[in-house]
Amino acid sequence: MISTIVIDIVIGLIFIYLLYSLLATLIQEIIATNFAFRSKILEKGIIRMLEDDSSFRFRILSLVKLFKKGKDKTGPGKLSAIFYEHPLIKFLGENKHHSKPSYIKKSTFSKVIIDLLRGENVRPGDDIQSFIQKTLDDQKISQGNVSIDEQTLSFLRSIWVDAKGDTEKFKLLIEDWFDETMDRVSGWYKKYIQVVLMIIGFTIAVVFDVDTIDIVRKLEKDPKLREQLVQQADAFIEAHPNLDQELQKEKAENAELVKILAAKGSDADSLKEVMDAESKMAYEKLKARRDSLFNAATDLVKDDLAKANNLLGNQIWSYKWEGFPHFLQSLFGWFLTALAISLGAPFWFDMLNKLMKLRSSVASGSNKKSSKKTADG
Repeated sequence: MISTIVIDIVIGLIFIYLLYSLLATLIQEIIATNFAFRSKILEKGIIRMLEDDSSFRFRILSLVKLFKKGKDKTGPGKLSAIFYEHPLIKFLGENKHHSKPSYIKKSTFSKVIIDLLRGENVRPGDDIQSFIQKTLDDQKISQGNVSIDEQTLSFLRSIWVDAKGDTEKFKLLIEDWFDETMDRVSGWYKKYIQVVLMIIGFTIAVVFDVDTIDIVRKLEKDPKLREQLVQQADAFIEAHPNLDQELQKEKAENAELVKILAAKGSDADSLKEVMDAESKMAYEKLKARRDSLFNAATDLVKDDLAKANNLLGNQIWSYKWEGFPHFLQSLFGWFLTALAISLGAPFWFDMLNKLMKLRSSVASGSNKKSSKKTADG
């Protein structure tokens, strides 16, 4: 039978991980929104599709680019540059600082690509197929006299042949190409967010001195501390019984708002003129959510984290130098905390729920044994 002491230690540790994972997630969302992570990673996908050479070749450089603010113009003379200058794409940017869209519909992508391939001089009733064929033969986009990179050109020629020169079939094949790339882009986004969460987690661990090894030692030595943390964890679960579902719902709603804004257009300088009631409401909700992230992070630090830190005796920048060996131990403890935080709040919330149920069953089993011994005695 597992000892309740061991369970209480693990519950206390996991509860700390959960609280700091929530804080890290809020900070990550604030950073991702402020620095337009989604639009930059989407841009990476578009560049990967339309150019042979990628400006995101090195992973560390790619991560640094995510934190670059302001307009980041795609390299001149490139297909990706004139793609983003197309009116259908240009006016999907959120505002002057986030000038590129976070989401593009596949129909919009295919429309822009076909527009670029057929050129600007096409008129109603013209033979679109001949214009597209000429562009593919010349290997250049007439708009800006931009050359199509070799690998991209080879692929476009391939699907043009597969479509047998049918513009509608060609459009569908371009959309399939876009869907496949966006599946990879979603994977890239998750990987980058995981790295960012790890960095945020380590920063939090150092700032609040959340040393996993030190916390375990404190929980081992102090029964009262264990009990208080377990009680706080129990109260937290009662207050947030569906926390994992709330987090998933919030993420889904945010993604949907981004899609609505991208579909409608949302230049903040002309919001009233270009947006209908639905998209304006979506913009306001997204803006309100950004503000709520700051409030939620502040409340979390002042309430639940403050209580937990008071119990553990942790304060901001409370680390005291006790020699290099102790620092190395703390460094390892902070790293373990950062690794735990990067797993995310839903993971730790699920673990905490399971352990609280296990604790209840172990405690009830112990009570039954004690009652039986008393009766036999």
